[in-house]
Amino acid sequence: MRTSPLSRLFVNWRLKLLALVLTVGLLAAVSFSENPPVFETISVRVQYVHRPDDLVLISPPTSVDVPVAGLKDDVERYRQTAAGVTIDLSKARPGPSQTYWAAPRADVQGVTVRQTAIPVHFGIEPLVTRELGIEVRTPNKSPGLSVVASKTYATCGNPLDVCQVTVAGPGNVVNALKAYVNYDVSITSADSRTSPDEPILFEEGGRPIDLRRDLRTIPAVAVTPLTVTVNVTTQGGVQAKMVPVSLRVSGTQACGYQISSVEVQPALVSVSGPIDAVSKLTAVSMDPVSLTGLASSQSFVRPVSTGSDQVSASPSAVTVRVALAQAFSCAAPTPTAALLVPTVSPPGPSPPAPSPSTG
Repeated sequence: MRTSPLSRLFVNWRLKLLALVLTVGLLAAVSFSENPPVFETISVRVQYVHRPDDLVLISPPTSVDVPVAGLKDDVERYRQTAAGVTIDLSKARPGPSQTYWAAPRADVQGVTVRQTAIPVHFGIEPLVTRELGIEVRTPNKSPGLSVVASKTYATCGNPLDVCQVTVAGPGNVVNALKAYVNYDVSITSADSRTSPDEPILFEEGGRPIDLRRDLRTIPAVAVTPLTVTVNVTTQGGVQAKMVPVSLRVSGTQACGYQISSVEVQPALVSVSGPIDAVSKLTAVSMDPVSLTGLASSQSFVRPVSTGSDQVSASPSAVTVRVALAQAFSCAAPTPTAALLVPTVSPPGPSPPAPSPSTG
């Protein structure tokens, strides 16, 4: 008996249906093993639109995390796209801490956003533009040197014009800024010098601040110009020279003794300090040496004084040697000749010898 093809199709149909179901299930299992459904959090960029020109955003986030769901391949495509969130600032007002809600866009088919509103936090300040004077600092000048204020300044092209820097940014920062140039070159003598391309630096409340690195704003803080030419003029300085020690004695030696010599060692000392003070100094002084009742040769150590805290002496002390000799005995009649204390002068150049006469 012959059977038709259609009837053969229904022979053992239960087994054939089971085989089909198993085949489809196996294909689905293999397919999902390679591209399974996933739940991911994707970082997307934030776009700020319709910002008023007179406002600046303080520390606005540049990206936010968006939770999504979908097949792995679709989620990866979403990660690679320019998807993001948009925040409308058309009604923005100044305020230190504000929250805006952003609606994420899902531009990839098969991806579902699991959070429809994401909070974004930042501050808003009025945009302020100021012109600031530029202080020129000279931290490495030698002691005794002083800056001539009228001849020390920054220029922006014309060497005769004092330059100012224009800063545009959030009002609470710009209003507290101080601009300066740190001219840290070593200055050891009084002179005038010029240095181009010196960067302008800023302080806020006495603390250094990098307006690009330390302050993140939209729009970014604008500074014009970024560098200046610095003119620096100094005066004064340090001087060192040799000066004599001024000898001082007091009292009278013992009866019958006379002073045969007084020697100061060293007789000259080196003094150093600001030019204005050292140039006026002709000698250094010391405490007086008392001769009262002195009956033998002795040595005394005395500190020297320059008369100024800014001027130092080297060495800081000298030795005074007093030599005595007995001239007579006080038991014998007192000689009529007066005993004089010799005057001691510091060593100096000998007077010129007289020239021989001709004739």
